[in-house]
Amino acid sequence: MMVGIIERSGTAARPRADDWSGVPGGRLPPCDPASAVRPMMGGRVSVSLIDDRPVPVRESDAERVLDRLATWASRLTRFEASSDLCRLNAAQATEVAVGPTLAAVLDWARVAEGMTDGLVDVAMLDARLAAERGEAVTRPVPASRRWSLRRGAYGSIVVREPGVRFDLDGVAKGWLADRALDLVPARSALVDGDGDVAIRVAADDTWAIGVDDPRTPGAQLATVCLGADGSRARFGLATSGTSVHRWARHGHDAHHLIDPHTWQPAETDVVQATVLAPTARVAEALAKVAVIAGSGRAFDLLDRPDVDGLLLLTDRGELLASRSMVRWLA
Repeated sequence: MMVGIIERSGTAARPRADDWSGVPGGRLPPCDPASAVRPMMGGRVSVSLIDDRPVPVRESDAERVLDRLATWASRLTRFEASSDLCRLNAAQATEVAVGPTLAAVLDWARVAEGMTDGLVDVAMLDARLAAERGEAVTRPVPASRRWSLRRGAYGSIVVREPGVRFDLDGVAKGWLADRALDLVPARSALVDGDGDVAIRVAADDTWAIGVDDPRTPGAQLATVCLGADGSRARFGLATSGTSVHRWARHGHDAHHLIDPHTWQPAETDVVQATVLAPTARVAEALAKVAVIAGSGRAFDLLDRPDVDGLLLLTDRGELLASRSMVRWLA
């Protein structure tokens, strides 16, 4: 799910169409945002940096952040046979040594699993591939219970039952966005990991971020306005849904969000969920939970301290927002 940078007050307006016209009535930017975008992890990753210092950030700064992101992503993607993830999935052994980047993301995956009562499960690649092919998979035992990560003085080892394969997908994208934001030199910055967004907001500044409407290409469902309040300058915004990775097979529609209880695409009335949280990785995990759980349970499940807001679009065309999200909407 993609987002668009609609406005950064005091600097510039920049939607994804690269329109730099600004917002009527807004101030002219003291410096242009430095932005770069690349295909990565089966989607698109972008970096936007703005700094009002005497020496402003440049596009080369954004490109350097993307260079580092690309290095990490090359180890985590399932779309390149040479990646650490693909080598892990292809290995026949039940104990496989993995590098530090993959180990760090698997560590986060375990945390995400715990904080979502198992609804985030990265060990269901076979179920994902079966959904793409229109095939059924019957394996009701949560796959995550059949693997572990063993840390040692000389590296990390994945211990798993035979046949367990991993699909990091959004879990990796949220982690990458947060990790990249740590590298950014600018005081105001946004890293968009294909819809999992990590944002840093400078004092007296605002980012206005548009959330795509999956029903109408190019339309915005809502605008989320984020500003530093003295105690908080970092946010994560993530959108998950059933409308992007979707397939029609044998007369049935399927999508990529797998319910770990059934190993089938989740039966849900939520078309799209957007979560605002302290980090992109937390927002990504909980947005996925909101879709899988459905509108009847999502608001109760996400009524927690690490959620700043929840926005749902249902298959009935309803747009539902938590009370905590209303304050962030334009």
